[in-house]
Amino acid sequence: MTTPPMLTPLLSLIDSPATSQVEYVIGGSTLSDASRDAAAGLLADEYMTLACGRAPSLDRWRSRRDGAPAQTGSRLKALETIVSIAFGLPGKPKNIDHVQGHVAELFWNRLINERTLCRDGRQLVRAHPIKIDALEPGGDGFVVYQDACGTFVFRLWEIKKHDAENSVSATINRASKQLLDRGNEYLAKLAGPETLTEDGVLGDLYANMTELWFDRSTRAGVGVSVGTSDHHAPKHPTAFGSIRTQFPEFAETSQTESIVVAVPDFPAFADQVKEIVWSGL
Repeated sequence: MTTPPMLTPLLSLIDSPATSQVEYVIGGSTLSDASRDAAAGLLADEYMTLACGRAPSLDRWRSRRDGAPAQTGSRLKALETIVSIAFGLPGKPKNIDHVQGHVAELFWNRLINERTLCRDGRQLVRAHPIKIDALEPGGDGFVVYQDACGTFVFRLWEIKKHDAENSVSATINRASKQLLDRGNEYLAKLAGPETLTEDGVLGDLYANMTELWFDRSTRAGVGVSVGTSDHHAPKHPTAFGSIRTQFPEFAETSQTESIVVAVPDFPAFADQVKEIVWSGL
């Protein structure tokens, strides 16, 4: 079996210093042209994998992307429907802000699934896939881990793109405030359906996680992820301080997390992902 390509090594992620109150990673600024192309290709494939699932449209899209003839009829219409949800179509593209926001979410989705072991010993149990429609209401990211003691814990994430001229810390603050204001709603919407299909310790976590959130339990935590251009990359741990400010009860550093992917010219990168997705039509 061929080992799937990894995004994490391409981004050269740098860990937060031991003195930081928020655990974070920053990367992407040193992407070479070849690595940039590879990363864009991985995210395009990631979107289509999430959007198609096990449907035959995925193989048809990959075949066309790699140079095969275009599909026709209902097969083409099915592909166009899937592609259009997040990226629009060549004759009718999606709003550029929405495309960039979705690419930021694709970065997070790929990286969080590749991080199977965390610095504090948590092991990945389940990462809920991002929504294929960035405008769909609800939480952006939810991850379940098993900690070093065998206890199931969770992290609720908010994901943003940043392209303003103000500091990226303002976007991190806005995301943190959104988690504070609406995190309980995001969890409540998620919890009920999961209790119908999950049992045992995982089912117990879903059944109780909204209360764990309100209790600011050691089993709960938050994360903020940002996609942006390299010149916006945070230079000091203080840029992440708003996460701790909004959630002071989360005493462990690993209960407040962040990922910043800062690639050269993020808007152009997001456009490149879109063009690769379109190339499979």
